[in-house]
Amino acid sequence: MLKVGIVGCGAIGGALARAIDDDIPQAELVAVFDRDGQKAARLASSLKKAPKILSTNELIKVSDLVIEAASKDIAATLLRRVVEKGKDCMVMSTGGLISEVDIFNLARAKGCKVYLPSGALVGIDGVKSASCSKIYSVTLITSKSPKALEGAPYILKKHIDLDSISKETVIFEGSAAEAVAGFPANINVAATLSLASLGPKRVKVRIVVDPHLKNSNVHEIRVEGEFGRLFARTESLSSPDNPRTSCLAVLSAIATLKHICSPLKIGT
Repeated sequence: MLKVGIVGCGAIGGALARAIDDDIPQAELVAVFDRDGQKAARLASSLKKAPKILSTNELIKVSDLVIEAASKDIAATLLRRVVEKGKDCMVMSTGGLISEVDIFNLARAKGCKVYLPSGALVGIDGVKSASCSKIYSVTLITSKSPKALEGAPYILKKHIDLDSISKETVIFEGSAAEAVAGFPANINVAATLSLASLGPKRVKVRIVVDPHLKNSNVHEIRVEGEFGRLFARTESLSSPDNPRTSCLAVLSAIATLKHICSPLKIGT
């Protein structure tokens, strides 16, 4: 039985907790943590088998696998603490890792596994396969509704009036590293794609505001390399619990956990 601890009890953490409670018999949710203690208490009490509400230090101690579902700001620090204790970790806020790649070396030295779900992207399997040979270029084009981008540091810095945008408008072009810095709550897909391919400085990102997208996000990836060309497009509905989170990102977290627990491994 895999003992799981979840840090962050929002849309993704809550969905994972319910999946373990209902549909993953090989795993047991032993502990949860959220900086909002009431949110953690509500989640724990809603489950058939209530986990303990612990500090992150205590949660790490009692877990075989720690899942970060909180924010980019704590992802790297939490992952480092987890692998230092010799435990495995799943990280959802991959944007917090792109400048902390030494953690992966630490995990290797400690014999730990770090799991990064594909999130709202399809095509990651193909990108991983392509990375076994030479990749020439990787581009991500992300389209989101104005509401989904509200409050992003880049939007505030550039004084972009999202409400005034009436048609598809490119508001950002740059590297994955720059995209993650400017849109830390919106563009984990860029970090995941960069870690699977050319790295955060070489992967190109274009962000489009589309007022016609009311409750969905669109991600297109374009990859060229020795293998040929790869094009993939994802149109994912937004989570009803958080418009900044894609439904597919939530499902990819559940699928990754099932993959960890299952003897059958499909895909690269």
